[in-house]
Amino acid sequence: MVTHTSKADVRPTAVVAFDHNEAAAAVGMSPTRLRQHVRCGDLTPHFSGTKPLYLMTDLQEFIAHLPTRPSLLPKI
Repeated sequence: MVTHTSKADVRPTAVVAFDHNEAAAAVGMSPTRLRQHVRCGDLTPHFSGTKPLYLMTDLQEFIAHLPTRPSLLPKI
């Protein structure tokens, strides 16, 4: 017996990447603040065409390397 799966039934088992707004929300900061970190070289997105995508593992590493005390990002 063969069962068919519709597209609605196929779901990823885990999120591996986020778009810019989702990535900002996932790490608890505004999209503007995340963009500042990208400009400073603290985080590098991957691109699908012109859409930036952030790997979950990169976001976790990014957060792990943030200072443990408050600091200011340089103005760009």
